[in-house]
Amino acid sequence: MDQSQLDQIADKLDIRYSVLDNLKDGKSTYRSQIVITNKSDIPLDYKSNWKIYFCHIRMVEPGSLPKHNHAELKKEGIRFSHVNGCLFTLEPLKNFTTLKKDESITIKFKCQYYCVARTDLLPNWYIVAGKLEPRIIKCTSDSGLSFVQPFDKPEKWKRFHYKQENGVMRVDKYNPYTPEERFKRNEVEDLGKHGSLVLPTPAKATYILEKAAALSVDQFTIFSDKELENEAFFLKDKLGLETKISNDISSVPSSKFNAITLRLKDTKDDHSLSSSYKLSVNPEIPSISVEASDPSGAFYGIQSLLALLENEKVPATEIEDYPRFPYRGMHLDVSRNFHGKHQIMKLLDIMAKYKLNKFHFHLTDDEGWRLEIPGLEELTEVGSKRGHDLTERTCILPMLGSGPHLTSSGTGFYTVEDYQEILRYAKQRHIEVIPEIDMPGHSHAAIMAMKARYFKYKKTGDTEKAKEFLLCSVDDSLHAQSVQMYSENSMDPGLDSTYRFVDKVVAEVQKIHKPVAPLRTFHFGGDEVPYETWEDSEACIALVKDKKVKGFSKLMEYFVKRVAKIVAKHDLVMGAWQDGVIHDEVFLEPVERKEFPNKEVHVYTWQNVWESGLSGCAYRLANNGYKVVMAQGTHLYFDHPYEPDPEERGLYWACRFCDTRKTFGFMPDNIYANADVKLSGDPISMEDLLSKHPEDHDPLKKHENILGMQGHLWTELVRTSDEMDAMIFPRLLAVAERSWHKASWEDVEDSSSRKARMNKDWTMFANTLGYRELKVLDRMGVAYHLTPPGARIVMGELEMNAVYPGLPLFYSLDDGESWLQYKTKVKVDVKSGIKLMSKSADGKRESRVVVLDPNSRED
Repeated sequence: MDQSQLDQIADKLDIRYSVLDNLKDGKSTYRSQIVITNKSDIPLDYKSNWKIYFCHIRMVEPGSLPKHNHAELKKEGIRFSHVNGCLFTLEPLKNFTTLKKDESITIKFKCQYYCVARTDLLPNWYIVAGKLEPRIIKCTSDSGLSFVQPFDKPEKWKRFHYKQENGVMRVDKYNPYTPEERFKRNEVEDLGKHGSLVLPTPAKATYILEKAAALSVDQFTIFSDKELENEAFFLKDKLGLETKISNDISSVPSSKFNAITLRLKDTKDDHSLSSSYKLSVNPEIPSISVEASDPSGAFYGIQSLLALLENEKVPATEIEDYPRFPYRGMHLDVSRNFHGKHQIMKLLDIMAKYKLNKFHFHLTDDEGWRLEIPGLEELTEVGSKRGHDLTERTCILPMLGSGPHLTSSGTGFYTVEDYQEILRYAKQRHIEVIPEIDMPGHSHAAIMAMKARYFKYKKTGDTEKAKEFLLCSVDDSLHAQSVQMYSENSMDPGLDSTYRFVDKVVAEVQKIHKPVAPLRTFHFGGDEVPYETWEDSEACIALVKDKKVKGFSKLMEYFVKRVAKIVAKHDLVMGAWQDGVIHDEVFLEPVERKEFPNKEVHVYTWQNVWESGLSGCAYRLANNGYKVVMAQGTHLYFDHPYEPDPEERGLYWACRFCDTRKTFGFMPDNIYANADVKLSGDPISMEDLLSKHPEDHDPLKKHENILGMQGHLWTELVRTSDEMDAMIFPRLLAVAERSWHKASWEDVEDSSSRKARMNKDWTMFANTLGYRELKVLDRMGVAYHLTPPGARIVMGELEMNAVYPGLPLFYSLDDGESWLQYKTKVKVDVKSGIKLMSKSADGKRESRVVVLDPNSRED
């Protein structure tokens, strides 16, 4: 086979992937099928020495892989092999029947666990043959994943149905919503207008809408304290107004004609009121004043002013406001798929608009290292690239469907200048950037980059330099796998070179920050470490043998303590995921806080699948002296879908779905009150919650140790900017609301009363999104998620509603040939399905289309 023939095969080969059944095999495996049809003129035979590489987030043929090198399906004449992580190969055996033009082969096989969504499958399968250039199989390359066949039966969209050890059946209760079910879920009063003028909700606010100040560009002037120069110029850029900065504006009365005055309070309030402000708009003078406790408070006052501005007018306003939590954040993973600095800056802009102040920047993981580190160039020369190099000397493997070439979202990094530009942008908006360098697990990219460095310097004869920053021995054979099916993903805690690497990286990141925004917090990750991998390490075996570590189970603690000392040496706060300080999921005892020399240790509590027994760890950690950031997967992980529908993007390990309303209803001060359902969808009781660790129901004793909360996006399935926008927004606005403003219903003990009051509050919030804030996001270029409409037919009339009242709704009576905008109930007389969709507030984007069965009537 020559290159042109391989190119033709890649262009014409047709692949269809189907999930056949998730339920027959119990909880361990699901049944799937690949149909390959050769539509080219080139025969596909055994002698051509071809292989198809594909990414698959579940282990293929787990009865054989990864224990054995191959899983052979002799009847079909093919075999599967596991390369590493999610990368697999499919290749012919000797008895493979040659595929001539228009001939097909059907390959039925098993995979681990279950698969219930189109986006579980990854794009850019590619074919290789000998030393020819690899080529992406065209039919697998479209963003819509059209090669994946529909999930059109319950056994395809349900995850499990089996008897547990206690004899109780575990049954997946979720089905995709019908339009009628969505109509019921959407049922909130349509107010016909926004419910709030400012989001997040201020502590105290009064408005007189009939009176408004006109912000005339040629008349208003900004007067500002010298300390608020940054805030004054930010406002000037937004409004285009003349600005006067003064070291002393005490002579400028707050009621000065046509003036916007920005001033600091004479005496600062106590710490709990940092970032507080008072905004006054007097349209009669007219004048506007922002008086703040500190520059961040002034900035938030300006954001409230800008929120009130409509058609160059601001209503008469008195606001006194301050944040609920000092930590109000967003976490973004740019390792799994890289997102450039302009997309990051857009996110920072929106965060600032809604008064979020912490950007948790997940810069490294197995699938990529995204920050230039001077002196360790291999981290980006090798670790930031994904492509077809099985040695991983020039790039790492093409994980997550990034394909064989270095042109996808799998490749990319921030130069020092890029990163400093992001820091500068964030600082101007009072956002702290918290870099995370994930270790010791999730480190495949770093490990392979340092191996490449080793071989580079060994070739020159400089053995000492080659070994200087090695993260695992080049001689050890590591077989244990991480949750994401990686071997070689964990730094070796037995090697001194590991800690030289950590110290070097911390020092360089600190240097990068220093001239722009001094580094305060270094997040070392610490999550999902496959501890058993260290049992194959000669260095770790020696540590245990020499009794420097009590046993293999203590190696993680040994590593974390050494990292903590390095971070403390640089006078930094240390951040960690909860499993970074709780290493045993049986006893759940965190490392004693006094073991860490750091001034503060911030722990992000993400593991709260309700029936797991881990949800109480948040309060346990706070009561033990750690500062806690609420990061619960069930409510705050935006990599989960908005609905339990196979056509919705997202993973579903913590819950089957997480919509904006669920995030809005999160109560950080009352963790167990958030418990709603098990993973199956069955209601969960307090008895269920406390069955494993009843002591975890201890009340929160040290409220001051709850720093705040943040939203999270992991990007395994998020390859484009629009996909990133859709997964984050509008859910992040609910995080902004809950982290800034504590709702009165949160402390109501009776659950039914609390729910009723929360629903009333949600009505206001949903109307504010639909009639106001989504228009703002449209203007900012945000491709927020669009949920399809709810609909029903009652007495021959079509009724529709939106999850956010005010969004445009459309229906089609002729199978999509033409669309009509829905305004009010309308008589319909059709016998085929009615197609439905919603549009963005500006009408430029559309939701996925759903179909209402006209025979489903509520007469």
